[in-house]
Amino acid sequence: MNQSWYNNSENEKENWYAPPAENEEEPAPERPSRSGWVKPLISVLLVIALIAGSSAAFAPKRTLPAETQQAQEREPVSPDGGTESGEPKDAEPKEDSPSGIIDDFREFFKNYYTPQEEHEKCTIPTVKEFPGISLTLMPTGGKDLSLQEVYAKCSPSVVAVTAFINENSDEQYYWGTGIVLTRDGYIVTNAHVVEGSCRARITLWNDSEYDALLVGYDSRSDIAVLKIDAAGLVPGEFCDASDLNVGDQVVAIGNPLGREFRSTMTEGIISGIDRDISYNGITQTLLQTSAPINEGNSGGPLINMAGQIIGITNMKMSNRGGDVAVEGVGFAIPSRTVKTMADSILGKGKVTGRPALGLTLGPIPDSAREQYELPEGLYVSAVSEGSDCEAKGILPGDIITAVNGSPVKTTDEVTGVIAELSVGDTMTLTVWRKDPKPRSFDVTVTLKDVIEVY
Repeated sequence: MNQSWYNNSENEKENWYAPPAENEEEPAPERPSRSGWVKPLISVLLVIALIAGSSAAFAPKRTLPAETQQAQEREPVSPDGGTESGEPKDAEPKEDSPSGIIDDFREFFKNYYTPQEEHEKCTIPTVKEFPGISLTLMPTGGKDLSLQEVYAKCSPSVVAVTAFINENSDEQYYWGTGIVLTRDGYIVTNAHVVEGSCRARITLWNDSEYDALLVGYDSRSDIAVLKIDAAGLVPGEFCDASDLNVGDQVVAIGNPLGREFRSTMTEGIISGIDRDISYNGITQTLLQTSAPINEGNSGGPLINMAGQIIGITNMKMSNRGGDVAVEGVGFAIPSRTVKTMADSILGKGKVTGRPALGLTLGPIPDSAREQYELPEGLYVSAVSEGSDCEAKGILPGDIITAVNGSPVKTTDEVTGVIAELSVGDTMTLTVWRKDPKPRSFDVTVTLKDVIEVY
């Protein structure tokens, strides 16, 4: 499975799931396309939008964590100082380049790529010990229920999550949805709902409220687990959704657009399976659904007609700068992934065992390759501290031309190799460097655990 995600445009203001202020319209937070290139589709700029919200009083920019493999691109800039569309850059040409040409390819890539932003830490007080329990996946199936019966069965398991960013104020918060895991108060939600917050409150379906402790969270899988001091809750029934088919009817229950729309149910179908969706350098393999999901739905259940949870909704497709509305393209983390990540968090408060290379890589545009006489490959815009790549001397400005002897031109080719390996395995990278004369050499690096590198 591919494991890279990407970042937003640096000038894009993000508002993570929450109602906009009265008479104020906030743009949806946006993600670039899987390849990192923002691509127009039917004259509409389609992007991935996370579906958590912030209060009207506080709408900071938030991103998911930076990943190993992919830098985000700014508006493409050509080596002669203009954009690929022919529009000139705002920045003045350098004094030593009267023609406007950027002399050093490394300076060109500083303008071309936007560094990925680190995710904000969650500082909610943590539990004193981990329960070591696991999420049970029931067999898929059973009698199909009516929509009313599905809602009656599942809504008591759906909670509202309010994650405050100020220790002493309730006016600034992020807003999302969660699902009850156990009768004694363990709750699963999306990591991006709680990132950047210092305390959290859970509101049950019957309006009871509880302060929550953090069991743990994992930004790469976008899963977090919270704990409240409660008893007699109604756990959601998760099932192994491996036999899903496109066209299966589903519903989503969540808390879109604020408190007044809590416990909203929408219906749709499974529109796609195993969609590789990327954001801020990390790729997740998700379910696609036509059930409407909106800001505030993050962390809520996607449910089959037997009233079983098949996934956790976490993002949607949106548009930027277009007049055509984009509806009915939402995504959910499959239940099998939820189980794997939640079980690890419930056992030790974190997810371990995923290999990471520790490089931020991006494709090289043909115009830059021709202008600077560069080889085909992937440009290294950053090297993660603590990675073996750093220890072996790989530097920003290097170009990776091959992995294990096979040429590479896309980040998917690199992440595809990593996906087949484990922590402690090695990869041989062919590196091109200009210092000052061009040369190529091989470096064998060891993959480390993601938590050691990022």
